[in-house]
Amino acid sequence: MKHHSEFFEIYATFRALVKTQHSTIIKCFRCDLGGEYTSNKFCQLLALDGTIHQTSCTYTPEQNDVAKIKHRHIVETARSLLLSTFVPSEFWGEVVLTAISLINTILSSHSSGLSLFEKLYGYVLDYSSFRVFCCICFILRPHVEHSKLSSRSAICVFLGYGEGKKGYRCFDPITQKLYVSHHVVFLEHIPFFSIPSTTHSLTKPNLIHIDPFSKDSNSHTSPHVRPICTYDTLLSSTPEAPFSSTAPQASFEIVDPPLH
Repeated sequence: MKHHSEFFEIYATFRALVKTQHSTIIKCFRCDLGGEYTSNKFCQLLALDGTIHQTSCTYTPEQNDVAKIKHRHIVETARSLLLSTFVPSEFWGEVVLTAISLINTILSSHSSGLSLFEKLYGYVLDYSSFRVFCCICFILRPHVEHSKLSSRSAICVFLGYGEGKKGYRCFDPITQKLYVSHHVVFLEHIPFFSIPSTTHSLTKPNLIHIDPFSKDSNSHTSPHVRPICTYDTLLSSTPEAPFSSTAPQASFEIVDPPLH
């Protein structure tokens, strides 16, 4: 929400979502005395649903602590993701969405050891689809973006999960495109932004010439990849690259299948 005037439309959309997906209505709405919450239009909508409208007293912000605590929880989780993965601040929106997704799926003592997701929907979420935020990933490029002789994949940074789609949000910093794709290969042990930006144009293409969707079946690790060099080779040419000493010692190459 960029402007307070947008609140009514956002609430109306959320109200319809609650009615359709959960077959219930919002029973109580608690807020401060902001103008968007006390307008006649909004109060009439609450009255139409029989929703109790509770407000804090004038100049008593401590009565709105629940909302403030939750807001602080989201901000602090997002800040942790930003700092731990070296993400530039321009991606703060993607970071916040991922932080909210994590908060909703983490087990909590406040909900009897269940996640908020399980509490709401009544079943356990499949955690196998979760990936390390802002790791290096490779997406299968759409057919319209590559030819028979060009690479079928692109190196990207993983920025979260598709909303309303069974896919991952991946950003290509070269073309400045955001993809939502199900065909993704992850290198979860390498944070994308941990590699110095001065070596992006040299190190990454030289480190990994990859097409993770090749039909090559001679790979040592999977039908898609084969080792080509060690990180020691990379470090000798770029001493400042912050790879962990505990990381796997092989990078991978995946070659396009032969043309038919």
